[in-house]
Amino acid sequence: MAKNKQKPKQSTPTPSTKPSSAAATLSSQSGNEGFTLNPIVASIIIAVAVLIAFWGGFSNDFVLWDDNMYVTENIMVQNPTFANLIRLLGVESALNYHPLTMASLWLNSALFGKAAGSFIVVNTLIHLANTLLIFKFTRQLTKDNMLVSFLVALFWGIHPMHVESVTWVSERKDVLYTLFFFLACIQYVKYLEQNQRKYYIYCFVFFVLSCLSKAMAVVLPLVLLLIDYWYDRGFLTVKNITSKIPFFIIALIFGALAVHIQGGGNLGGRIEKMTADVAIANVFDMGTKLKFGFYGFLVYIFKMFIPINQHNFYSYPGTDQYNAVQFITAPIWALIILGLGVFAYKRQKAAFFGIFFFFFTILLVLQFLSVGGAILAERYSYIPYFGGIFIVFYYLNQKVQSKNLILGGSAVVAVIFMYLTYKQTLTYKDTGTLFANSYKYEPTSPVVNENLANHYGRSGEINNVLLYGEYALSKGVESYALMGALANAYYLKGDYKKALDFYQKSIDKSPEHRKFVAYYNRGIANRDAGNFEQAASDFTTAMDKGENKTAYLGMRAFANLKANKFKEAYNDYTRMIDLGMSVDTAYNDRAVARFSLGDTEGAIRDLKEVMKRNPNYVDARNNLIKLGVQP
Repeated sequence: MAKNKQKPKQSTPTPSTKPSSAAATLSSQSGNEGFTLNPIVASIIIAVAVLIAFWGGFSNDFVLWDDNMYVTENIMVQNPTFANLIRLLGVESALNYHPLTMASLWLNSALFGKAAGSFIVVNTLIHLANTLLIFKFTRQLTKDNMLVSFLVALFWGIHPMHVESVTWVSERKDVLYTLFFFLACIQYVKYLEQNQRKYYIYCFVFFVLSCLSKAMAVVLPLVLLLIDYWYDRGFLTVKNITSKIPFFIIALIFGALAVHIQGGGNLGGRIEKMTADVAIANVFDMGTKLKFGFYGFLVYIFKMFIPINQHNFYSYPGTDQYNAVQFITAPIWALIILGLGVFAYKRQKAAFFGIFFFFFTILLVLQFLSVGGAILAERYSYIPYFGGIFIVFYYLNQKVQSKNLILGGSAVVAVIFMYLTYKQTLTYKDTGTLFANSYKYEPTSPVVNENLANHYGRSGEINNVLLYGEYALSKGVESYALMGALANAYYLKGDYKKALDFYQKSIDKSPEHRKFVAYYNRGIANRDAGNFEQAASDFTTAMDKGENKTAYLGMRAFANLKANKFKEAYNDYTRMIDLGMSVDTAYNDRAVARFSLGDTEGAIRDLKEVMKRNPNYVDARNNLIKLGVQP
């Protein structure tokens, strides 16, 4: 290929343009060796396999596992106006600041509606695009070796461990940041190969977009160093590192912002907080963190080859398990693997590249800095598995002479993986199926029990709420959602004392934007317990804190009426009539308030108005008769 002879500006790092001997060797080693497959045909096969594998998730519903914060209870996504889009760009969601992800959810809602299916289908289509980008990236790395590129992309695309990233609506951030991440990688390879400044700029722009989609993208500069190494331009050289200075600056900015947000910060009030909790927990000493982090590292590797017992919440072990053999030995085995990667530096290029691609891209979520309540999460394997899958098929292609044997064996495993992926998508059908699946593997997890209690609370299964909820409570869970679920359960059982106690705890624990729900529910419980004045106060607070300032006006009016606060009741019913809310009932009940205030004539006028509007309104007819007026 002809080189661009224009000298780049001083500010742009310039790689060597001398063809590397390693690149030539790579081309001969990784040639197709008789195997031919048209790239378009390969792309179609990959696309069909991915869509079949993830098809089961298209009819799924939202799950109340962050989906409420991202979509179902996010007023800015539910009401996709331009003003809400602007607001959304300055909002933290689920302890993450990723404005591009939130903008994509806003656009999803604006273009395709608010049903879960459209969000899941779009996630899957972005995942398909990512898979095809990996096909392209692998072709670049292997000098168009179609067998390796096809199989790497296929297995990455259909891997069962990727269901969480694709089928879970809340993981739009995962598929979106990956899209820009691999676009950046592809542009960087073009930059190295063609020495054109524009590709460096494209790479940088895609990197920023990736960081705006999810903070995990900050590891890209390390991946670019690996690409330098792959193209025989050294690894941790001064030249390579200094050429990535703009990337490292962006990485530091977004990394610091992520730690700040997950620690409960709001950038000095510049970011609107939607979550009251914090994600970063320093409950373990460094030795324990290393054991758990490297244990997760090994589990990710194991499940890359044998994806069994999958679920959405991998709990930390109990304190009595901290010194179990799998945790004590995990750092040793992990360091052996990394040591083999270092040993391969000058001997096996693909091994070094693949092992450290995996390690660099998963390093930040290995719980060395404890984030969240899980020891590992399947979504964290999304980008890293490229490194492991690349090693497997690169060396199979080198070591196995029969390409038909590679294809035949791969076809069998691919069918198994597609089935497992399809089966795993069904566990995300709804909140109940999601956590029922986790309960099989984590029956003592407070988080799993809490979410099952919340789910059964929404479906009215009181006994299950108490079964799972009280267990979670006994293990120290005091989330606002659990407090609300238990409060609702005791309310339905008629135990108002316990219900009111849990409603107060729910109010205390709720983030500001969710307090209105707890106040509303407590208002109903106070009303039914006969605490009418307190009920009216609760409904007032619920309206003040909620988006709809008149939502519970009728309930407050009735509570005021029963509390003998007739003037307040009269005002509420008058406002309801003006707003056209339950007008017949408002006229009838306002008549009661008027009569109690001594305005009998006004009461009669209101009752006659009801009869004029609705001659069959029984309460108004009976009230007129009581006042000695013939309806």
